[in-house]
Amino acid sequence: MSVIRAICGNTFRESIRQPVYWAVVMLTAVLMALSVVFAGFAFGEESKLVRDAGLTSITIAGLLLAIFLSSSVVASEIEKRTALTVLCKPVGRFHFILGKYLGIILAIFVAYVILAAMLLITVWWYESPVKYFALIRAWWTEQPLHARQLFFFGGRYADLSFAGKSLPFSEIVACFRSDLRYFIYPLGSGGSYVFPNLLTGALLSLCEVSVLTSFALAVSTKASMILNVCTTFSLFILGHQAGYLIHLLSGGSETQSPLMLLLLRIIPNFELLNYASDIAFDEIVPIKLVVPLALYTFGWIATFLLLADILFEQRELA
Repeated sequence: MSVIRAICGNTFRESIRQPVYWAVVMLTAVLMALSVVFAGFAFGEESKLVRDAGLTSITIAGLLLAIFLSSSVVASEIEKRTALTVLCKPVGRFHFILGKYLGIILAIFVAYVILAAMLLITVWWYESPVKYFALIRAWWTEQPLHARQLFFFGGRYADLSFAGKSLPFSEIVACFRSDLRYFIYPLGSGGSYVFPNLLTGALLSLCEVSVLTSFALAVSTKASMILNVCTTFSLFILGHQAGYLIHLLSGGSETQSPLMLLLLRIIPNFELLNYASDIAFDEIVPIKLVVPLALYTFGWIATFLLLADILFEQRELA
């Protein structure tokens, strides 16, 4: 375990030092913030567009990180023969692969934490009826609030007793806490499950990216970065179109041919992990699906890591 932990820690540090890592994270955060601007073109579905675009952006960012990190951190070590230095010590090749995978996943997890926080902030800022800039400005300048300005609070926060009076900062804090309780319904009442749903969607997206990372790692043991990009993107597209492909090959029939059964076995069905559209429309993801989806994810990760070990064992490093 100490060997795997050391390789994992070293891979994690190398990953977060990559310029492409922070470029992808920052660009995705900016795109999520800009989704608020483009939401005006959704004509009544603005908040749903912000949520769906945010979750989709996180998934694409995770896919890009999975490809680039597996290629730059693993494939480059193999090509430069620095992996040979590690394997000359009492370190098995599977330990090397597992340590690299865990280090990459840990780096991707940190990126997901940052992007998930940015998504929650973006959704809260866009969907909240409270205009915090106006309230803070009124508190800072000690100007009295007029009745029309109190509509900044929205229907669930409005307190007309502050009309013509200065707004105390404690009321802004109380307003913020009420706002959070609204978005995290289990902590309050009469609100919504927006934040728990968004975090569930980000977690399922991380499961999908974890599978893609294990596949990209397996490809990186044998192929160049360009081939890794092509194959991993192909798996991503096929995984999301697996149901459509099966329906197309069956000609609309409900019976499954041996070819369709083979496709179901060799291609992960990523649509099982994609609840972005449901979350955007405030549909709650059933908790009972968490365990089956987690087992499905771990099964594919184990399969691709085993494939990576087989391919790596066959590769000559000397």
